[in-house]
Amino acid sequence: MTQEDARFVRSRAALVAAVVELLDEGTDAAQLSITDIVGRAGVSRPTFYKHFDDTAALIREAALRRLQSAFDRIPSVGDDPSWPTFVRGTLRALLGELAADAPFYRAALESSFGLLTGDIIAYLATRLLESSPLGPVIRRRRGPDTPQDRAEFLAAGAMWHVTRWLFAAAEVATPAEATTAAGTAADARASIDELVERLSSLLLASSGATVAELDALRVEHARS
Repeated sequence: MTQEDARFVRSRAALVAAVVELLDEGTDAAQLSITDIVGRAGVSRPTFYKHFDDTAALIREAALRRLQSAFDRIPSVGDDPSWPTFVRGTLRALLGELAADAPFYRAALESSFGLLTGDIIAYLATRLLESSPLGPVIRRRRGPDTPQDRAEFLAAGAMWHVTRWLFAAAEVATPAEATTAAGTAADARASIDELVERLSSLLLASSGATVAELDALRVEHARS
């Protein structure tokens, strides 16, 4: 990598880190200015425009990077896990990450809902095809639609439910309704567990798969 390339990578990373910090601190995405961002990142305004057309484009990249990092931190559930093990291990960990960074994700979705949602759906569809027990089922289904089409349909439904959950949590998390720290944590865990089971049921129903079919595929794969 040349020195110029290294500077480009560093300045882009600095801009992403800056917007994450600002949104985590509670800055309203609609009020976020390029001046605020470059000041925090320690780069110039022309440098910003070398990387992004506007703040919405930067927020989209920051959100996707953070989501990818969240997936990377999910503990392994082993090779060929059962559907309940996969769903409860992967989704519970992922939703916990989203809950911890909920103000950031809400701000990111509000700033560029349509484009960011499309990016996330495409990313989740790839994860469903490549990293979940549903992948082989989605690929085997016959019909006029491609596996990518089916995966994107499932991902879009999951995205809708998770988005509603994120914003519903913001509506009830007011100081007047807050309880003890322990009670709040217990409520958060219950909310996550409820959504995990809901998503598990909906993904199976919408894909046409059954737990028995997924178990049979696991056995088939182990024998191959």
